[in-house]
Amino acid sequence: MRIDLKDEFKDLPANTIAENLIRLRRLNNLTQKELSLIIGISKSSISKYERSELFPTKERSIKIASYFNINSKYFYDPYLESMDNFHQYLSTLLNKNIHINKDKLCKSLDISKRTLYRYCYENNVPSRSIFDRIQKYLNTGKS
Repeated sequence: MRIDLKDEFKDLPANTIAENLIRLRRLNNLTQKELSLIIGISKSSISKYERSELFPTKERSIKIASYFNINSKYFYDPYLESMDNFHQYLSTLLNKNIHINKDKLCKSLDISKRTLYRYCYENNVPSRSIFDRIQKYLNTGKS
């Protein structure tokens, strides 16, 4: 019997995705394996979500939230999803797009070229505010 936690979660402060998943899984007396079979996501992924090593995509967060009958906001963060492959995305974009002036980009973001290099090639991730500024810069075509 599944516990409906919609009312219990409505006033709780936002916790991490991992904390929310662990709490709900345990309140419903489910193992990682049982939950994985119910919602069709591998046990390995569930385990990584609970250790904050991987973050659910929007589609997977909807599956998880649907099972627990709560809003998917408890399992999804677009920033975290973007960070999973951010270095690949940014390095590919900068290498393919010769119209992006890296000096102007760094100046606009108020970061050094070394920091930009780290985002592209060393798996460093930007803060939310810098990520938002990168997105804004790339979407406005200021190259």
